[in-house]
Amino acid sequence: MAPEKQYFSTSLEKGLKILSLFDTETRSLTQTEISRMLALNMTSTYRFVNTLVEMQYLEKNARTKEVRLGIRSLALSANIIRSSDELRLIKKLVDEVYNRFNITIDVAFMVDDNFMRGYQREAKETLTYHLPAVARNSLHNTSIGKAYLSTLSEDSLNEVVGRIEFTAKTRNTIVDKDQLLKEIEKTRARGYAMCVEEYLPGLITIGAPLINLDTGKGLGGVSFDFSIIQKDAQTMEKKYSGPIVELARSISEVLKREDNEE
Repeated sequence: MAPEKQYFSTSLEKGLKILSLFDTETRSLTQTEISRMLALNMTSTYRFVNTLVEMQYLEKNARTKEVRLGIRSLALSANIIRSSDELRLIKKLVDEVYNRFNITIDVAFMVDDNFMRGYQREAKETLTYHLPAVARNSLHNTSIGKAYLSTLSEDSLNEVVGRIEFTAKTRNTIVDKDQLLKEIEKTRARGYAMCVEEYLPGLITIGAPLINLDTGKGLGGVSFDFSIIQKDAQTMEKKYSGPIVELARSISEVLKREDNEE
């Protein structure tokens, strides 16, 4: 057994995974839902949830028995945000591009095949859309997803793509594995991904990957989001492919700098 695995706490892992289930789209959950989502038996789920409730990281509704994030989770989140120089620098870079173009920009990081939104700016007086706080099953239908997939080795790519549920959100959504792999090849060659009404009707996005510049490992992605009534895909690609790649590179540099300082 590797030393790092020998000292790995599976109990702590499960507790943190329970807390990570809650976001702006999932405000509360029953213990049955938590058990199903994490593939835990009900006895273990009850023990973990009860511990988190006692410690005030979760709070339980006495009538419905649903649980939601408690006061300690909120305090922890606030402290993390306040202490994150990394997030402050990312916001600065995104805001500079936002001020130049007045476009909606999403930055998201990869966690267990899902995207967690790190920062977002929404264009003024325009019709557009941005990623939810947690985007699940979105690797095949978003430009951030395709951009992230383009960073993976062939073995890892096939493994991750094999877990995708190819559900169609629109008539343009890619629902075929081979077609997605061809799209990933194209994304690798040009350094950015395009999605034209694949996630939502009327939505066009262009995205580039965030990577560890030392290892090449994908960390997430950044996207520019537009309504189809504002710009056509060809115009958007011609105008914004350079800036999106540049922004992704700048954010990746920030992430590298923070890693080195640690």
